[in-house]
Formats: sequence, C-alpha cells, structure tokens
Amino acid sequence: MDVILQVSELRFATDDGVLILDQLSFGVARDGAALLVGPPSSGKTLLLKLLLRDVSPTGGQILMLGRNVARLPARKVSLLRRRVGYMSEHPALMHERTVLENIEFKLRALAAPREEMPDLVTRALQLAGLDGREGTPAGELPPVEQRQLALALAMAMEPPLLLCDAPLHDLADGDEQVMLEILDGVRAAGTALVVTARTAEPARRLLEGAPQGVLVRLRQEAVL
Repeated sequence: MDVILQVSELRFATDDGVLILDQLSFGVARDGAALLVGPPSSGKTLLLKLLLRDVSPTGGQILMLGRNVARLPARKVSLLRRRVGYMSEHPALMHERTVLENIEFKLRALAAPREEMPDLVTRALQLAGLDGREGTPAGELPPVEQRQLALALAMAMEPPLLLCDAPLHDLADGDEQVMLEILDGVRAAGTALVVTARTAEPARRLLEGAPQGVLVRLRQEAVL
C-alpha cells in the first residue's frame, strides 16, 4: 500500500495526566480514506490538530507526506500545512463576500501563482459542487452549501490529503448525502481523506469505494 499518512502508537495526555489517546495506530493510502469515529470529547479534533502539529503528542509517531511531523522545524511545518487541506467543524467564512471572493482570498493568502488562480478556482468550485454559485454571498448560502464552500477553500491548492472535522454534523439527511457524494468525488479525484464523525453511519459510505478504507474508533470520553 502506498501510504500518505501513517500514525504509529500515538499517545496524548494533558498536562494534568488525563489520557486522551493511547497507542493509536492506522495508515491511509494515497487514494484511500480513514473515518475517525467517537463521541464528543473523545479526541477526534485533537487528532487532526496533532496531524497538523498544532499540538505535539506525548508519544508515538506521525509520518505524513513522507515527513516525520514531530521532528519538523517550524518553517517546514508551515510548508507541510500548505500541502494538507483542512476543513474545520466551524469554518471561518467571510459571509459578506461572495463564494468567488472567498476562494480568491484563500488562494492569495496561500501565495498561489496569479496565472494559475482561474484554473484553481474553477476546479475548487467543481469539486465542491458550487458551479453557478460564484456570485452568491457566503452568508446567503444554505448550511450545506456553506459546508461545500468550506470544502472548496480546503481544496483550493489541490492538496493530496484532506482533513475534515465533522463535515456531516447538524446537516439534514438529504444534505448529508450531498456532502458524502462530494467527499467521495474528492477522493476519487485523487485526494486521500481523513474524516471525523460521531457515529459510523452514514459516513461509512466514504470507505466503501476507497482502497484500504480504515475505520478508527475513539471510544474513550475525556474532557480537555
């Protein structure tokens, strides 16, 4: 298996000794998906922060895009993050600006080459299913389309790996299916997925078509 992410014996404890993650191991293929499932405060968002090195682990190892995340100097951490898409549970959209303006702002912030921006915008809109919504202010989008815009922003630089924190949370059943179809399309287009959810269903669908799809259960409840 050609692995884009390998987590090995990962451990995290708070400063006062509360153990959140213990001996966690899993791998994600370059064309695959991992679904991280657990109750609130079980460490799902924490795990994504560990992958991005917003937080450092107590023990274990994270290899991502061929690099040992824990050993990277600060400058290279910044470069690594530019190659990883991240969609938070509560994305910071510029609600008064249009869909197009949101994406263009993100690309400028990431120093995308000016000549490449039109193509990057087009592909991000297509992947996120927002064709035809370019001129709509983000604040006027329904909840599922705001989630789609957050995905477009995360995919703006065409990263090989996408981390999604609770992309289905609080969506209606029909909207959940829309997001699942879009995320499956992102994976099929060549981006590996790491997705968090409180329950395995309906998000398990993301594993069905993915080579080496991985379900990771975080059972321990702990409050950070």
